[in-house]
Amino acid sequence: MKIKTLVKSLALTAGLAASFTASADFVEFTVDEGNGNLVTADKINGGYVERITFDGAGNFSASAFATFGQFFLGSNSLNTGLNNTYSLYATFNADGYADSEGNVDFFVGETGGFSIFMDPNNDTGLSDDDDVSSITGDGEDMLLGFSDTIGNNVGTSTTINGQTITAFQFDFMNFELTEEGDQYFVAPTPFSMMVNVNGDFDAFAQAGTQITRGDVSAQFYEVPEPSTIAVMALGLLGLGAARRRK
Repeated sequence: MKIKTLVKSLALTAGLAASFTASADFVEFTVDEGNGNLVTADKINGGYVERITFDGAGNFSASAFATFGQFFLGSNSLNTGLNNTYSLYATFNADGYADSEGNVDFFVGETGGFSIFMDPNNDTGLSDDDDVSSITGDGEDMLLGFSDTIGNNVGTSTTINGQTITAFQFDFMNFELTEEGDQYFVAPTPFSMMVNVNGDFDAFAQAGTQITRGDVSAQFYEVPEPSTIAVMALGLLGLGAARRRK
């Protein structure tokens, strides 16, 4: 596919994503940490490690392990049981394609998923910091919610005056709570949400298998009106059609 076609398609999708996000503001949510401790927040912050593999034909496969250490409400960090008496972590993955235009690298996921877990004993981690699959201490952990549908997404790596600037934003649609998740995420009710996962990453080469790390935030927003979903879907279909014309 021609680079200009990719850039135009990405620009269209980014524009749709911006209007979509504007019409679906991030919402406050309430979690029940037990013992009558209810926490209202609008963001969960943490860090992650990711393994990304390129096949040499412009495609990639990525998987990541993220740990969340703090709730935020607006710009205020909250002192809660999170990371003190228990912890939250997530796994997420994406398969898609990568390309570049000048000094900008683009990464677009076509399929992917997101799952968030509670670690009641605060003892889950990686036995190998470079292996996102080496999760240990998760025997008592509980799956709280998941999504197997990826929506708006783009990752970019740009070098300006010798400085590399990276950012990514992924929307996971149709986020569903498990029975345990329904007891933890207690508001809003019903918890009909989508998840936005965003952050940055260490720069890496688009070749072979790379390990990268960065900061990550997870936020929720309400399910948009059907007409909004239809418009967004058309944009993503256009992006896919442009890729198939290469």
